[in-house]
Amino acid sequence: KWGNDADDSDYKAGLVAGGFPSYSIRDTYGFTAKVLFSQKGAAYTMAAPGEDVDVKTQLNYIEIPITARLFFNREGTVRPNVFFGPSFGFLTGAKVKVEDGDYENYEDIDDNIDSYKDVYNTFDLGLAAGLGLNIRVGEEMYFIIDARYTYGLTDIAKGNSSVNNQAVAVSAGLSFGIGN
Repeated sequence: KWGNDADDSDYKAGLVAGGFPSYSIRDTYGFTAKVLFSQKGAAYTMAAPGEDVDVKTQLNYIEIPITARLFFNREGTVRPNVFFGPSFGFLTGAKVKVEDGDYENYEDIDDNIDSYKDVYNTFDLGLAAGLGLNIRVGEEMYFIIDARYTYGLTDIAKGNSSVNNQAVAVSAGLSFGIGN
């Protein structure tokens, strides 16, 4: 979803996938740095001559959230936690879908646009916060579920409007310990 001047947009589903190292200083807190492929964007209605058209925009980012993580308990099979920190996004591509058509690269839809870089800024700074649940499934191995909200601090659109990313992500995976 987008905010600021585009706050009437709707959430658009996308993929989030990647990996991460975590470092725990103590049993109750640590740091996590993820490297993610993240699809963001929005669904919205655009006024057009004759009638309005439905548009979905997909922005592909390499996203690096670096978060501090606070665990509610020192040990146990289930370890709930909260996390927060900055998120750095680097735009790698953008596509648009109008009505029920296929997604097309920005270069393919308008002769006046040479690249998605003409429409969007390529860097997105945001703040990420969320809740996590680590469930022990083996010695130094956890099944992890995270729910994260990222609020974009930078304007992603070039031009006269101010638009920021607002994203909700749910992820799951395995964490393996590699040292004491």
